Amino acid sequence: MKQTIAAGILAMSCVAATSAYAAQTVIDFEDLAPWSTPIDGYGGASGWGTSGIVFASDGEGQGQSMFLGAFTGEISFTNAPVIFEGTLFKSYNAIPNYTSIGLYYQGQRVHTILDPQAPLSLVWVDSGYSGLVDKIRFLGGSEGYAIDNLTYSAASVPEPEAYMLLLSGLGIVTLAARRKRKSTQ
Repeated sequence: MKQTIAAGILAMSCVAATSAYAAQTVIDFEDLAPWSTPIDGYGGASGWGTSGIVFASDGEGQGQSMFLGAFTGEISFTNAPVIFEGTLFKSYNAIPNYTSIGLYYQGQRVHTILDPQAPLSLVWVDSGYSGLVDKIRFLGGSEGYAIDNLTYSAASVPEPEAYMLLLSGLGIVTLAARRKRKSTQ
């Protein structure tokens, strides 16, 4: 019985030791000049250049700058997969039930967030999805969309070596328990 408990504790500690710490990233555009285009890789994402520009917030976003996108935009995460937590969002001249944020993983749409129809300024849109994401597509209104404080966390996906380490540790514990049982009989 004690060996079973010890094996369980060992297994949990191996998994805990090998999983990566999920650090949160917030892309706020504050370090970029208005009218500039973020370079690929900015904030851990690519695709900014084809999606829009940094724009002066004028009270709509969280700080002095926000990202203003064209009718549609798409960003891919450099260190995908990630867990998308949410963003400040507003569409301009939105089409109800059409304007949205689409979350994608391995080419498949996994979740859609409909436009909150914010009348004055950007509002926080929680993703409502805790699965893996590697790409986000923004579908704005006829005059585009704006985002600020785009927030995501690194997904902790165990490496295959972690599973091998776990299995070998369990094998050693099992072998030791059998030897001990044989020696006490």
